[in-house]
Amino acid sequence: MAARRERHGVDVMAGRRGIRAVAPLRDLRLVLLGAAAWAGGLAGPAVPGHRLVVLGLGGVLVTLVVVAVRLPPHRATALAAAMMLAGAAGVAALEADRVAHNPVAELAGRGVAATVVGTVSDDPRPVVEQHGTGELVRLGVRTVTGQGTTYRLRAPVLVLGDERWADVPLGSTVRARGELSPADDASGMLFAGGAPEVLAPPGPWWRASSVVRAAIRGAVAGRPLTQRALVPALVDGDVTEVPRDVSADFKTTGLTHLLAVSGTNLTLVVGFLLVVARWCRVRGRGLYAVGALGIAGFVLLARTEPSVLRAAVMGAIGLVAMGHDGRHRGLRGLGGATVGLLLVDPGLARSAGFALSVLATAGILLLGPPWRDALSRWLPRWLAEAIAVPAAAQLACTPVIAVISGKVSLVAVVANLLAEPAVGPATVLGLLGGLLHLLWAPLGPLAGVPAAWSVSWIVAVAHRCARLPTAQVGWGSGPVAIGLLVLLTVAIGLHGPRLLRHRVLGPASCLLLVAVTAIRLPTPGWW
Repeated sequence: MAARRERHGVDVMAGRRGIRAVAPLRDLRLVLLGAAAWAGGLAGPAVPGHRLVVLGLGGVLVTLVVVAVRLPPHRATALAAAMMLAGAAGVAALEADRVAHNPVAELAGRGVAATVVGTVSDDPRPVVEQHGTGELVRLGVRTVTGQGTTYRLRAPVLVLGDERWADVPLGSTVRARGELSPADDASGMLFAGGAPEVLAPPGPWWRASSVVRAAIRGAVAGRPLTQRALVPALVDGDVTEVPRDVSADFKTTGLTHLLAVSGTNLTLVVGFLLVVARWCRVRGRGLYAVGALGIAGFVLLARTEPSVLRAAVMGAIGLVAMGHDGRHRGLRGLGGATVGLLLVDPGLARSAGFALSVLATAGILLLGPPWRDALSRWLPRWLAEAIAVPAAAQLACTPVIAVISGKVSLVAVVANLLAEPAVGPATVLGLLGGLLHLLWAPLGPLAGVPAAWSVSWIVAVAHRCARLPTAQVGWGSGPVAIGLLVLLTVAIGLHGPRLLRHRVLGPASCLLLVAVTAIRLPTPGWW
């Protein structure tokens, strides 16, 4: 009996302390499966001969399932991770094969003129071409006609058109004509030779979403340009009017996540709806229904792009983590969500936004609590938590940011800490202003103006912090630089709390960090 208890990792004499020590290991099982799915998503499309890869992986999966039945739990977990890696690689290989081998891709490879019919799946985005500015639109193509033959299929196609494509409604069915050419992240790119021909308008859900987005813009229409551009950006990710200099300041100070749809947006919006529901005496399962409807409404409002769906899932994990036993449930949810998202959309494995979302969420769940507890020994708990959450998220994302930009931001934690108190009011009041604008337009500014005031503080923080000498330090994106940065990040994450919990060394370390952000440092100059 004692041996059995010891084998399962629970010692009765250790009591609750022993159970708490084992719980994180159980939570990490799904995280391990998520990491395996991520590796499979990266590896699948990189292997030539996708169809052969899928058949081979299918045979491996069957073999592993047969063997796993007879294994003890810890070996079964490792084998399940191997099965997940193989399965995700197979799904990713199939998806890559579907996008790269279809009639659209074949016509694009020959550069022929074609006519496509499809549904607009993304808002038009202005892009700068060699000969001017154009509009980039993503279509989910259903039929393509080229060289006298019409094919029925499902394939993603990018359309590059002129200014007449700027107002094409999301969700509408259009016909476009032009010349096809190969594209990296789609079956092909169509250089449209004219205006889109709208065959069917968007559905009622998309029309309702557009009305709400217009109402949010209307609630702040009388404010200065920066404010009326950033309020919609914080609420629903509408960045069409954000000035370039403001966007650059946000990027320098690590505040870019505020200009895109993130899990924070959903957590604030749905959290606000849950507070209102509780105030209206909704309890029990009713709150779950309100939360589910809030998530669905947020996805429609912010558009059903992969980045929005990813943000919705990560925001839902954040809501779960705020409840009872939140850290453990959050870790399990993060692992399960990573697996689900990668199996549904294998392309996310190569998305920098997906990597940043997952790492930020994992950093908050794993590093946030110990950092908060260490800081709370000499700081008020609310302030310790306010510092620990952005610091943990930023630290976890630092290596990926360095890979993308070759730089490390030393003011990101300070900037996020200063901006955080205004993010919630700006988001919630911006949404409330849009809803009031729908009821009666003059009511919109009652909430829209305070939202704009909150945004002005965030802009001031980004502007001031971006001008500090060490706002960004050139680090490099080579293997040596990134490897050293990963080791440094892991060391800080694991041993940071031991330093911060001391009443002398903790404040001294924080003051040193603040001083470093105001002093220009030499660039390492990695090769």
